[in-house]
Amino acid sequence: MNSSSLVKDYISQVDYLQGSLGDMRRTLIEWANINSGSSNLPGLHSMHQILKQHFKSLGGQITSLAGQSFEAIDIHGNKFIQHTGQILTIKKRWDSPNKVLLCGHMDTVFSENSPFQSVIELSNNRLNGPGVADMKGGLLVMLYALQALEQSPWANEIGWQVVINADEEIGSLGSRFFLEKVAKEADVGLVYEPSMTEDGVFAGLRKGSGKFSIIVEGKQAHAGRAFYQGRNAICHLSELITEINNLNSPASQLTINVGHISGGIALNVVPDLAIAKLDVRFQTDSEKTFFIKEINLLIEKYNKKNGFIVKLFGDFSRPAKPLTKGTLKLFEALSQVGVMLNLPVSWQPSGGCCDGNNLSAQGLPVIDTLGVRGGLIHSAQEFMICDSLVERSQLSALLLMTLARGAIKEFK
Repeated sequence: MNSSSLVKDYISQVDYLQGSLGDMRRTLIEWANINSGSSNLPGLHSMHQILKQHFKSLGGQITSLAGQSFEAIDIHGNKFIQHTGQILTIKKRWDSPNKVLLCGHMDTVFSENSPFQSVIELSNNRLNGPGVADMKGGLLVMLYALQALEQSPWANEIGWQVVINADEEIGSLGSRFFLEKVAKEADVGLVYEPSMTEDGVFAGLRKGSGKFSIIVEGKQAHAGRAFYQGRNAICHLSELITEINNLNSPASQLTINVGHISGGIALNVVPDLAIAKLDVRFQTDSEKTFFIKEINLLIEKYNKKNGFIVKLFGDFSRPAKPLTKGTLKLFEALSQVGVMLNLPVSWQPSGGCCDGNNLSAQGLPVIDTLGVRGGLIHSAQEFMICDSLVERSQLSALLLMTLARGAIKEFK
């Protein structure tokens, strides 16, 4: 692995990617200018079709799978069916005894009504746009890395499968079933979320997460004529979420964010409905158990108050992702590849979640920030560093080649 001749052998397989930067930039701008918010099904269909055309170059078997629909709660407290976009899969030599699973998502957090819709070139080396980092840039890295693998003399030594879902930004509830199934078949998992930092740090362990909705029903009344006959759902909810927020502590890795509240119709009406939506993150099972116990006690307490009904909906959808022995070995392999390219490889904990959490829960060694370098994701300031398109493609391509040349045996 460390001999100079072997390093030259590897590097010769990816040198040509330096000349691909212009094409990669143009393709990324085209992709990011297509709105593919998680709920924009027509936009997701367009993105799906474009990705299908690009990934055809790999010569694999391409399949489009329906994502599962699931029940959700809207801001008015009503249940509705959340439909999800199709899952795109491409696989090649998946009957091989050595299998690598590569995952990404085509959806973004920006809806079709968002003012953030198009790419701006900030400089020769930076693009600002929806999904340029999270994670359409990562999809390009995945594509070009696989192209390099397929042109290498070691391609036939491993099989691979690409899974690109359309609902990652809303928890992958429509694609989780398929991701978990394929994870059980693979030896190694690679996920193409953007780097943790602008200089390319990877995510190590990750917290788990859940999304919850609290609905409070009170009694509507005229605010002037019959104020005391009403039951103010907003006030009742406010008292409840204050107690929920008090469950947070700097001494714990558990965080409970009251991220959205709604209720009321007019200032002269006592509101009979109020809704709060929570994002919950945890590092250990004991923290998750603590939250479930405490939230249910609070719901029971506030349900006992005369004239109010309090309901809780939701669940945990992302398990925590620890740094397992297998993942540490995979990082070691990536670090050796980084040395060949003079790229430092380091990792740090993340409070964020991704599909890597779900893959890891199936026992798969996973690195899940192999995408581009950039930052300010989930905001209108999202950017990516163009040089990282080639840099990260070369890094993944050499990792795949290293696995093909025998390193994958360490994970079996």
